[in-house]
Amino acid sequence: MSNPSWRQFFNGLGFRVAALLTLALFPIGLIAVSLTHQFAQSADRRAEAALLALTGQAAASEEALIRSGYGTSKALASAMSSIARDVPTCNRIFSTFIDENPEFSFSGYVGADGILRCGSSAVGFDFSKNEVYQGMIADPAPRSDLIIDAPISKTAVIVVSTPVFRDGTFDGYVAVSLPHNETRAQLEQLPSERPIELITFNDEGEVLSAEGGLEGVEMRLPAGMPLIDFTTQARSSFSGRTNGGEDRVFAAVPILRHSVYAMGSWPHEHLTVAPGIAVATPIIFPIAMWLTSLGVAFFAVHRLVIKHIRHLSRDMRCFAVTRQHHDGPLDKTVPQELFDIDAAWRELAETVMREEAELEGTIHDKSVLLKEVHHRVKNNLQLIASIVNMKIRKAKTPEARQALKEVQNRVMSIATVHRSLYDTTTEGRVRADELLRGTVGKLLAAGVPNEANLKISQHYDPIVLYPDQAVPLSLLASEAATNALKYLGRHEEAPPSIDVRLVVSKSGRAVLSIVNSKGTPIVPPEQVRGTGLGTNLITAFTRQLGGRLEQIDEPNRYAVFVDFPIADFDADAADSDLSEL
Repeated sequence: MSNPSWRQFFNGLGFRVAALLTLALFPIGLIAVSLTHQFAQSADRRAEAALLALTGQAAASEEALIRSGYGTSKALASAMSSIARDVPTCNRIFSTFIDENPEFSFSGYVGADGILRCGSSAVGFDFSKNEVYQGMIADPAPRSDLIIDAPISKTAVIVVSTPVFRDGTFDGYVAVSLPHNETRAQLEQLPSERPIELITFNDEGEVLSAEGGLEGVEMRLPAGMPLIDFTTQARSSFSGRTNGGEDRVFAAVPILRHSVYAMGSWPHEHLTVAPGIAVATPIIFPIAMWLTSLGVAFFAVHRLVIKHIRHLSRDMRCFAVTRQHHDGPLDKTVPQELFDIDAAWRELAETVMREEAELEGTIHDKSVLLKEVHHRVKNNLQLIASIVNMKIRKAKTPEARQALKEVQNRVMSIATVHRSLYDTTTEGRVRADELLRGTVGKLLAAGVPNEANLKISQHYDPIVLYPDQAVPLSLLASEAATNALKYLGRHEEAPPSIDVRLVVSKSGRAVLSIVNSKGTPIVPPEQVRGTGLGTNLITAFTRQLGGRLEQIDEPNRYAVFVDFPIADFDADAADSDLSEL
């Protein structure tokens, strides 16, 4: 079973207004989500384009240096035929070139045997096992190579070399070295609001250098995208997440095509409407708009409607219990419609109290009249009983006195009912237990002399009946008690006994039982003369009650059981039953 407080919340006006607002704002929310998503994508594209441009500028500067190296190496190669044998002059030329061009780290002339004949440094060094030398022997043509661990500088360099021919025969080559970290220097000189991290790699996807060192560089690479995939692309930029889970913007450009590539990246900054309030997540706009609308709607509905409706509801509940209502003026902020409802409610309350007062007065008058009727009927019946008593005293035979005595008892039973109706606080009804205790109790107490040692037991459940059942029940109990006294007997040495009970069953019915002992008669047999009238009356009264009669005649006891429903007042049925008597 659901919680009543939750059910009340879901059925409340506030929840329904919130649900309607949510439905109304849903299309606007979808539009906000779409626009915010497009705005975020546009910002990401601008960031990617900016990073690509910066990385491209750095690569262009590097490419310009490489081209400058080509020109220099070509010019020096053309002069080698005349100065190669003059080692001091040759060394001076290469050293002067390095001094005047600090962006280059080395220049020199390597002979066909792989020995450095002259240069800016390390003259006489053997390059025969160097990959540049081996490539030049295999194909003597201008070329550029990336050397990760250069034999002289022990750093990564880009070597630009031009072959030297003498009489059509390969005589050696001029090599010019450009430090590979020159690209990072170029990036640092470019204007940027965010720090750029540069990573270089070769055509096999191997990292050559990384800002901050090679340790942990794998965690700073784009997740799920091998570097070798970028060697087949001219230029590319994208937003993604690193293997370490950081959101960044990446840009990849070639530095030396088919040899060296650079990848620049910077943190992916979420756009904000205010410091600390990110809007890169598209859902934040509609959520903020929805929450703001709900807050405004709740304040408006609660202040203008719900608060006053609850006040009116409390006033109604108070009126239902105490018949009083709040007379103070309503708040000036109450809408006119609620003013009209409150005025109608006050008018209704005044009408109800006025009509209830009139109704109470009418009921009081009727109650007084009804009590007076019962009082007069009781007095008249007692007068009849007194007349019958006078007749009893003048009767000459015991049979006549006994017959008149029975008539007197029946009249007094009816009088007792009307006296109970007069005294009772439940208008128009009578307590059956009090009624039977008065009529049957007096009848049993006066019916047998004290020397008989009669054992009387009585039990009555509290039952309220209307007169159409109270009168026949009282007469039935009187007749049954009279018969019980008439045929009362003593079994062996046990005292005679009469047991009278009125109980309520679970089915909403009542059971009257009167049981008397049998044996040696208490009343002399000559005074007992059965006419069958009592049995007929008991049967008729049972039928009037709408019940069932059961009589049990055993050697030691005689019992009468009457099972009847506790019915509402039905005057027509009561009149028809009385007519059958």
